[in-house]
Amino acid sequence: MKKSFAIVLVIGLILAGYTLFSSSPDAATEQVVVAKEKTAAKIPTFNAIAYIAGHGGHLAIIDMRTMKAPRDVMHDRIVLAEAGSEMEGKIAGMSFEEVKKAGGTHGQAIIKQKGKKILVAGTLDGNVYKIDLSSGKKEGPFKVGEKFCGAIVGPDGKIYLEDMADGHVYIWDAAKLKTVDKMPVGKAVCGIQWTKNHDKAYITDMPTGTVYVYNWKTKKKIKEITSPEMTFIHQARLTPDKKYLWVSAPNEFDPGLKPGTHKSQVVIIDTKKDEIVKRIILPDNIRPHDFAFTKDGKYAFLSSRTYADDSTVNIMDMKTSAIVGKVSACVECHKAAGIQVKIDKGSPLLCGIEVDWSPAKNK
Repeated sequence: MKKSFAIVLVIGLILAGYTLFSSSPDAATEQVVVAKEKTAAKIPTFNAIAYIAGHGGHLAIIDMRTMKAPRDVMHDRIVLAEAGSEMEGKIAGMSFEEVKKAGGTHGQAIIKQKGKKILVAGTLDGNVYKIDLSSGKKEGPFKVGEKFCGAIVGPDGKIYLEDMADGHVYIWDAAKLKTVDKMPVGKAVCGIQWTKNHDKAYITDMPTGTVYVYNWKTKKKIKEITSPEMTFIHQARLTPDKKYLWVSAPNEFDPGLKPGTHKSQVVIIDTKKDEIVKRIILPDNIRPHDFAFTKDGKYAFLSSRTYADDSTVNIMDMKTSAIVGKVSACVECHKAAGIQVKIDKGSPLLCGIEVDWSPAKNK
């Protein structure tokens, strides 16, 4: 009798242990891939123009039809504001040393107005600008928030700007040139994306490494996605099929803004499960801030910081996760013009990337 009871007890403990193990979050279920740099002699080209924001107060322009590094300060950039760093002034409601009162460019989105392509850009001093891409005419600044990261076109056609100073998402009407709403979300938010039917929104919180999931109909938070491998994150983008959210996790800092100890990576979330399913470990000199994708889902473009003398746009094969091409976005132009970077410890830092997939032929 005692022997039978002991056997039953052991079996029960084994089953209980299995149940506890299988129901608890397990990092081992995440697919982990190490990105290899396999740059070809001739990197892929695309019929597109990329606009990449930076702390220098301007946007670098890369002609993706040639994939040549920008070198001409007159034609290969759009100047909006003075230089400025995201790690200065007010961040997540806290005050840090401020070197520049004005801020660099950080996020931008392309919209159409009256048949024209307009680039709407936010800056690190909470201003918004409009640039006519055909004429180069600039409008602004328009004061909207405090310290912007991303600028995204929302489901309603308005521009959604994520604020790193007060943790709000600001909604701006580009036609009426006015702020129409704002919503508090986190500490220092950086990006926002919506599922295909707009029932959910994903909002990234930079210093907490949190991706908030919102019911977009009720504007209520329904989940927080966290991971020990997301200690400091930036923007996020949904893949063309809307099935996966790519989160930039360069992890420059550990919690509490302590020096970072985790690898730079892309964290991929399944939008059906709202769970992390894959992590792509990147080389140390590729610290992503934002992404863009080809419409066929074949290539991803990583707007990345090297924390050296350059920032780059990296081309990733989405099937193999290999880095198949890289374009310098800063150093070639700086050297040609004799420009020396004096902020961010001498490292030019890129931010958001926006791609025009049907550029003018004479661009």
